[in-house]
Amino acid sequence: MQQVVNGFGFIFVAGFNAASRLVGLIELAGASLGNAVGTFAGQNLGAGRLDRVKLGMRRAAQLGVLFGVIVAAVMILFGEGLLSLFLTDVDALKVAETLEVAYLYLVVMSLGLPMLYLLFGYRTTLQGIGDTFIPMVSGFVELVMRILCAVVLPLFMGEWGIYLSEIAAWVGAAILLIWGYYYRMRQLERKMAK
Repeated sequence: MQQVVNGFGFIFVAGFNAASRLVGLIELAGASLGNAVGTFAGQNLGAGRLDRVKLGMRRAAQLGVLFGVIVAAVMILFGEGLLSLFLTDVDALKVAETLEVAYLYLVVMSLGLPMLYLLFGYRTTLQGIGDTFIPMVSGFVELVMRILCAVVLPLFMGEWGIYLSEIAAWVGAAILLIWGYYYRMRQLERKMAK
């Protein structure tokens, strides 16, 4: 993926890297929520309370979407100022162009945060109820989709293909995780009903 990004030139690479650093920080909210719901799910599975596992996942999904929307709004409103903190190594003459690339990438990534935060919640809930296979496969799906989209989409969409490749990877992984969660919960319900 870095090779494709490098093909768009120095300014794009600098903007992409600045936005990627900030996105890495804002991903922490979703990861923290995911860790909490995963632990909650494991404890309640151990107590035989699947109803609480479901409730916990439902609330985590609601909070994930809400947090994603709030963080996205903050990034859209204040992202340029925050990004400028990550552009200290860029030539002063190129800062405005680099900031334009970085901000556009940040906006696109921010709009995908609700999906990412859902992904974290479903992945760690599955792990909390003892399923490590589906989360592992979803990680592989996410990686493959990210690479394929980063290689193919720029051929048709230019820089937008890079911007959207991460979102596409999140969507692909989340679809598998959401399906996996409901599949495993049905299995557990049948097992506990016996």
